[in-house]
Amino acid sequence: MVLTFFRTAVGAVVVFAIALGAIPANAGTRELATAQGTIAIPEARPGLRAPSCSELVVEARDALDNHLIAVTQPNADEAGTCRYALSVPAQSAVWLRLQPVLAAGVRVVNGATVNVVGSGHARPSSGSIGLRFTVIAPTTYFFAPNEQKTISLSY
Repeated sequence: MVLTFFRTAVGAVVVFAIALGAIPANAGTRELATAQGTIAIPEARPGLRAPSCSELVVEARDALDNHLIAVTQPNADEAGTCRYALSVPAQSAVWLRLQPVLAAGVRVVNGATVNVVGSGHARPSSGSIGLRFTVIAPTTYFFAPNEQKTISLSY
């Protein structure tokens, strides 16, 4: 009887070990992709000044709830071309947005201004109800895992 119990226990351990080996090691991690590209800054209207590359911010936001995923400040290369690159989650809808540094992290939800606090979560400045939906807009992108997608932005 002890021998039968021992065989059953060893068999269960072997089956469990095989099952663990079948699960990919990174199954719980979120796969990333890279969004990169150039930024076109047109000439400013008379009396106004066009922003420089260092005065802009590229934000990636989740298209489901508009929360901030990633943010980067573009850099000008040797030729003076304004370029950016940032990591985004793969297999989800992502919005890319270009804006001046002073406006980064501010958004409007249901007519109320929302300020982003240190953790990247939003706190409404007035009472509002947030609705969850995905807006498929020209700025909505889907990335494959480990994809490096080139997306040109313009100010």
